[in-house]
Amino acid sequence: MIKFKWLMVTAAITTSVNFNLYAEALTSQIANWPCDQAYLPEVPAAVVWAGPSIEGLNHKWQQDDSIEAMVRRLVAEEYDLEKADGDIAEFAENQQPGLKDQNLTLLFAGVISQMNEQRQKALSGIIRYADGQAIRAEQLSEQLDEMIRLQDDASAEAQRRLQVMQNEMEIKQRMFDERESFIQHLCTRPRLFEEKLGVLARTIAYYVD
Repeated sequence: MIKFKWLMVTAAITTSVNFNLYAEALTSQIANWPCDQAYLPEVPAAVVWAGPSIEGLNHKWQQDDSIEAMVRRLVAEEYDLEKADGDIAEFAENQQPGLKDQNLTLLFAGVISQMNEQRQKALSGIIRYADGQAIRAEQLSEQLDEMIRLQDDASAEAQRRLQVMQNEMEIKQRMFDERESFIQHLCTRPRLFEEKLGVLARTIAYYVD
């Protein structure tokens, strides 16, 4: 257990450093990305993986039922990372002598494929959320412009309309601010995927000879 905790800490630190360096090297970001962390569509294997190349292995891990089952287990949202060292060690021990490294590499190929797929869904969700906020911000801006125009209209009808809009604006502004603050919570999700992937990648690589 000491070994695995050391792996988890090392993986989290190293993955964070490597990933940040990789992100900083990219200059283009999508215009509607609301997070401070740079937008990257996927985590490259080279950032987290020190084992053999996985080039050309994108779907080969699905051809072995035991490897696919292990991949699905490791990447499940409810999976307890504290079990990863024991589970991966057992997986490595159960491989035929000449196939252990190959199958561990396939295992990682499956893990990074599925983790990147999950992460991409999270990224898309953040973008949709930010787009919704942009639409709401534009609507609030238009309503504020109308309220300013109504302030210059002394008619009773205009003033009644202004009062109604002021009452509605307080509620809409509060809801907008609450949604805006939630964006920062959403922005933590990609990093959680990156940290989990880093732990799994380095634990798998540990058992490759």
